Amino acid sequence: MKHILLNEHLRSKFGERVQRISLDPGFVCPNRTLKRGACIFCDEIGSASPWLRKGMTITEQLERGARFAFRRYKAKKYIAYFQAYTTTNATAKELEKIYEEALLFPGVVGIAVSTRPDAIADEVLCVLEKYSKKTYLWVELGAQSMNDKSLVWMNRGHSSSVFSEAVKKLKNKGIEVVGHIIFGLPVEDKEEIIDSFNRFIATGVDGYKIHALHIIKGTKLAAMYEKSPFKLLNVDEYIFLVRKALELTPYGTIIHRLTGEVDETRLLAPKWILEKNDIIRRILA
Repeated sequence: MKHILLNEHLRSKFGERVQRISLDPGFVCPNRTLKRGACIFCDEIGSASPWLRKGMTITEQLERGARFAFRRYKAKKYIAYFQAYTTTNATAKELEKIYEEALLFPGVVGIAVSTRPDAIADEVLCVLEKYSKKTYLWVELGAQSMNDKSLVWMNRGHSSSVFSEAVKKLKNKGIEVVGHIIFGLPVEDKEEIIDSFNRFIATGVDGYKIHALHIIKGTKLAAMYEKSPFKLLNVDEYIFLVRKALELTPYGTIIHRLTGEVDETRLLAPKWILEKNDIIRRILA
């Protein structure tokens, strides 16, 4: 069965290459502002692209990203990807302002919104529904695992049922949902990883991103690893698990990512995730 990769899906929908441009709207993650603190794998830039600089407007970020997208991919159409931290942690007015600014930028054909499953307030849901009718839009939710013990270990601050309910709430409004899940948590064995993925898919996500657990310098996870190293998946184990996940993926699900990537200077371990293109080639072989 041929799987639907995001680039192919966007090319089919818009007739040409469409490139995501990562944006930081300047909002914070609510998990970081509570006493329990951040997720153990998250660093100070909160998944933002390293080239972004604080204080840049959405238009300035899009201008910079568009220059890079054209130089590298010859792309002239873009998805405005609100990625850093929790990009729904704002008022409806603030969200509408940044979405309108993004949609005014030449070549922007859609919006992607990355957030937490416990950060979809009713007023946020109304804004997302409004813009899903105005442009192509998807919402990315981090499940990370469907095992509650793993969510506690990661300090996620929500349960697996919260993720399931958020997916249902968004899809009931006709909004496309992309889930994130991590393979290789040391508190899960291989059977638990696959079971977690099965329950993740069963929520009805329209697409997904799979990430290998990797350790970023300066995080709580890095401190834990340096104090008492735990086993990380090797590349062969990871490829086996992702290929198994693909076998379990319903046709029509859009695959946004099969492995993550990170700047080498920020990565503590495992080093094999730096070979992204080779890993994807081996998974899809």
